[in-house]
Amino acid sequence: MSTSIVKGAPGHYRIGSDVLEEIPVLLEELSVDRIQVIAGKKSWQAAKPYLPYVLVEQVEPNIIFIEGHTTLEKAETIANQLHQHSVDAVIGIGGGTALDITKAAAVKADVKSILIPTIAATCAAWTPLSVFYDSDGAFTHYTDFPLATTLVLVEPAIIAHAPIEYLRAGIGDTLAKFYEADALIESFFPNEEVPVPVKVSQFSAGICRDVLLKDGKAALDAASTKQVTPAFIRVIEAIIITGGMVGGFGDKAGRIAGAHSLHNGLTEAIEAKNFLHGELVAYGILGQLAFENKEDELLRLLDFYDQWQLPSSLQGIGIDVTNTELVEKIIQKAILPQESIHFMNKEVTAESLADALQQVEKYNQAYYTEKRGEKTS
Repeated sequence: MSTSIVKGAPGHYRIGSDVLEEIPVLLEELSVDRIQVIAGKKSWQAAKPYLPYVLVEQVEPNIIFIEGHTTLEKAETIANQLHQHSVDAVIGIGGGTALDITKAAAVKADVKSILIPTIAATCAAWTPLSVFYDSDGAFTHYTDFPLATTLVLVEPAIIAHAPIEYLRAGIGDTLAKFYEADALIESFFPNEEVPVPVKVSQFSAGICRDVLLKDGKAALDAASTKQVTPAFIRVIEAIIITGGMVGGFGDKAGRIAGAHSLHNGLTEAIEAKNFLHGELVAYGILGQLAFENKEDELLRLLDFYDQWQLPSSLQGIGIDVTNTELVEKIIQKAILPQESIHFMNKEVTAESLADALQQVEKYNQAYYTEKRGEKTS
């Protein structure tokens, strides 16, 4: 029997209007005296109006502002600073970059971590792992941490006022949870009953898909007018909570597969640098489905991608499909030996993946040709 590893949730999670006002009391409960804030500059300005004045006054002079990408060097430098200043807890405020650096630095410095997401682009606030890149933004690896985050606080109004493209990216990244977990479970448990923790992961992945398909458009509509609505809350919690639970309970059977490998391949293209992580992962879902010969599901998703304005082709990412050298470069990175696409139960080659990507282009072109025809008829 294989060992089940569960890191299902942060130690404490809260969401609601004015939840950040509770920070001083929560810090006292955690016996935290010395804190350090890590934030993106824009994220700090977005969160500041919702934070207690006494906290702002205390931390603002010494905030560590994050720029660029999540790198090991940044995390290690900050961890050393936390250690030198005898910090009890670090508060990360921002998107995936700030939160991933906060988690990595907190683990290395052995201090508590408190995360305040200002966007809902990934499940970074929930998951005990960090995704690392090189200084140019190309993916290198991710690190799974031994402990979960101490505390996660979500003020929905902050996320509602964030640029809408982050929520769109969060929908794309979280939708992948279902399709990648589905492929991994099929690969890891072909002839045996799925363990109970993985069933929880599987159930969470289904919630991700179902909530996004049902409420994704309404949530984006709410975000476009900066409104916090029930549909908006359901979608950001699907992204943050159930998105994180897929990997937290499923471990390797709930992490990443073909869609994220294709994302990693796309980071080789200059054109893709204008797109967020979740937008590229969304395209990766279609590539994975084509690779799995799941044409019906791929075609089903094209309607939703159109509603959500997510890229559904290489052309939609600005990549010239006739540039065979670039497409080959993307494919070669996506199928490197360490890539998660190899966890699937189907052998992958450069040729088979190239054929899958061509299928995505074909289906996408047919979909929009038919859609234009419907509009003119």
